[in-house]
Amino acid sequence: MATADIDAAFAAAEKAQQQARQALEESEARIRQQQADDRSVIAKRIVNAFVAAIALLLIWAALGTWLSSWDRIAEPAKFMLGMLSSVLLPVVTLVIGYYFGSAKGGSG
Repeated sequence: MATADIDAAFAAAEKAQQQARQALEESEARIRQQQADDRSVIAKRIVNAFVAAIALLLIWAALGTWLSSWDRIAEPAKFMLGMLSSVLLPVVTLVIGYYFGSAKGGSG
């Protein structure tokens, strides 16, 4: 009878270990999915900000040209375009590169 009790204890311990391992794997899968979702949201927001900045620049230039002369807004438009291309575009590129590079890598 003592052997049966020990076997039952081992079986219960193995079952508990399997359940704990399964719970850990499910938890890790949820964490990986949440990290991927977070990266996706961040990347989308930054790309949307870039697109919005370009749209605002185009609208501003069009309205400025329509309401006044192009000569008055040419220099500010060049400055804003320079800022978009030298500051915001590299940030967008970096975020997208990080997102796609770490989405497959696992622990990013």
